[in-house]
Amino acid sequence: MTDKEKTDNGSPVDCTYSLPNLAKINQYILENPEDGKLFRIRSQILLDSGQYKEALSDAKRALSLNPEDLFNYVVVAKAHRALGHIDSALSACYTAEKSGFNDPDNNLLQGDLYLIIRQYDKSLEYLNKALKMAPFEPKIYYLKGVLFWEKNDTTKAISSWQTAIEQDANYGDGYARLATYYMAKRNFSTAEQYLRSGLRLRPEDAFLNYNMGVFLNYKGYPDSAIQSYEVAIRLDKKLYLAKENLGYLKYNKGNYEEAIPLFESALPDDPKNSTLIFHLGRCYQFTGELKKADAELTKVISLDKDFTKEAGKALETVKKKLVQQRKDSL
Repeated sequence: MTDKEKTDNGSPVDCTYSLPNLAKINQYILENPEDGKLFRIRSQILLDSGQYKEALSDAKRALSLNPEDLFNYVVVAKAHRALGHIDSALSACYTAEKSGFNDPDNNLLQGDLYLIIRQYDKSLEYLNKALKMAPFEPKIYYLKGVLFWEKNDTTKAISSWQTAIEQDANYGDGYARLATYYMAKRNFSTAEQYLRSGLRLRPEDAFLNYNMGVFLNYKGYPDSAIQSYEVAIRLDKKLYLAKENLGYLKYNKGNYEEAIPLFESALPDDPKNSTLIFHLGRCYQFTGELKKADAELTKVISLDKDFTKEAGKALETVKKKLVQQRKDSL
């Protein structure tokens, strides 16, 4: 057990792999309100539960109580990173490093942060520093894979992700990336292996469920694909690709009223997708919302991409019906 994991006076172990539950840590804090370590632990619990603003507040409190404990800067940085405050996160990491804190967590986090802002050389420098100190940490290999992928070095990217899951067979992010890659390459047999392995480990991973939907639809199992897309959307309501693909399957089944809200929700994230707009327009046409159909089908023609001819024919029909409606209303 390392120094930062040791406990005294009955306080909980300060280790991200063995965190107490929130109710217990709240009770500890009530009993020991000046113990910065407790606020740091609660910050990490809050980070894990997605309460990022509260996590940052606790991390700052821990730092103010124990400024000499440089690991507190790392927790502050993690909270800033979760909130998208990249400059503030880098500043906290740099302060710790400048003060003599040479720790794999800090190096890994800096590698991650520089990767986000696409300073690839700096990112690789810190990831390699972290790797020397923690050679079996799968996240380091995973992030190196992302870095190589963004630099268009596919071979090194795939190798890094494979190494990540070799270091930890339960590392779900590695499976997700590998499954996505093989799906894009249309190597569905390999993709299926990674998808099923990944979902066994992370059944609540939205993107893995989405990719399973893509795979099942390709294999000719649309009903099963629908279930996977629905799970993906439940897990991540912002995953517009799942909504879009689910909308197409609903459309193909003639469930136009169910497809409409899916297409409408996906459209802001993909506003120039003529295929999406065409199918939305047709849904409006089939459900009698002719003015909306007119507007969407006209958009397809103006984009002059996929489904332009089909949109033109459908639009003629819609305009005729609109004229007839006006006549009938007179």
